[in-house]
Amino acid sequence: MFEFPPSTIVNRVIPKSRILENARPTTRLKDLLTQQVQQIRWHAKLSPETIRIPATAQVPEIQVFHLALKGSEIHPDLLVLLDKTIPQPLLWVIETADHKLAYSAAYKRPSEADTSQWVVGTRFTSDFATPPSSLPRLPVALDLSRLYGACLQPLLPLTARDGEALPALIDRCDQYQSHQRKITQLTAKVNREKQFNRRVELNQQLNTLKAELAALTP
Repeated sequence: MFEFPPSTIVNRVIPKSRILENARPTTRLKDLLTQQVQQIRWHAKLSPETIRIPATAQVPEIQVFHLALKGSEIHPDLLVLLDKTIPQPLLWVIETADHKLAYSAAYKRPSEADTSQWVVGTRFTSDFATPPSSLPRLPVALDLSRLYGACLQPLLPLTARDGEALPALIDRCDQYQSHQRKITQLTAKVNREKQFNRRVELNQQLNTLKAELAALTP
């Protein structure tokens, strides 16, 4: 993802027992946490005190956590659980047992009904890959909200349009991914369909979805 400045590094192991105490997960999620996660480490904190840029009401701090896996996969529900347990915007660095890395983040914002609560939105996750020999520096930003957007951007399927706010970009990316899934499903359905009239009807629906997908791109 990025090379975080020394002033931001926390490097503190978070016991899995603390996650279990705070989250009270189901037995299934407890088992997944035990089976798939070797260690949870608080890697870095991006805040006015550590990087000298102002906070905003939407982004008071950004936490960076490192997740060491026992194997090569993590169930998406575990990431949802961890994001709900740890407040504030959060970036995940996920490392497999053979040291491949992926990055993941769910867009988080304060609840409109209760600003002390956080809403966990759409998740974006990269593929696992061999880590590069060097990482880019943390993006330059005027405040933590803009930094949060810059940190999320490499994970997003689309780039921001001129003047587009982060929530609008996230919503457009969410729609884009949803349309991609629908197109994949409908394409498979078209290929299975034997009746000509039904294939024509399904292809019309498919063309509509493809046009809507194209409209979502910059």
